[in-house]
Amino acid sequence: SVTRRLPQVIVVRITERRPVALWQHQGKLALIDRAGTPIVPAELVRFAHLPIIVGATAARHAGVVLDMLGTEPALYARVVAAVRVADRRWDVRLDNGVVVRLPADRLLTAWRYLAEIERDDHILQRDIAVVDLRLPDRLTVRLTPAAAIRMRDPGQSA
Repeated sequence: SVTRRLPQVIVVRITERRPVALWQHQGKLALIDRAGTPIVPAELVRFAHLPIIVGATAARHAGVVLDMLGTEPALYARVVAAVRVADRRWDVRLDNGVVVRLPADRLLTAWRYLAEIERDDHILQRDIAVVDLRLPDRLTVRLTPAAAIRMRDPGQSA
């Protein structure tokens, strides 16, 4: 911000915004801060390590979802992207390709439950494509296509 103080003083105040994610919208990437405000960088390549937030309204919810995901650091370290679905809930893509479908409400409870299951049973190291946590009374998984074939005909994979 620039302010003029009479008679001959101009005050320039610079506030640096900290990048927290890359926002993907309409096929383009933009660097955003916690509030979802785009930051104009020289090169986006320098920020490739940041998670990607996807969706038309995802940027304005980025700070909240990233804070929630950060409550479980081991799991958060594996987050590659968070996709805003129907402007009400999130799908989270992990580094191994597994998609975690989170509910519209009780997000934190579902995320902590997944972290607990991962610590105890290493569920994310199995041949699964999707972990669905949208229903409060159950966890549903979808196998990868290869694992599904092995389950249908176990003798074939011997």
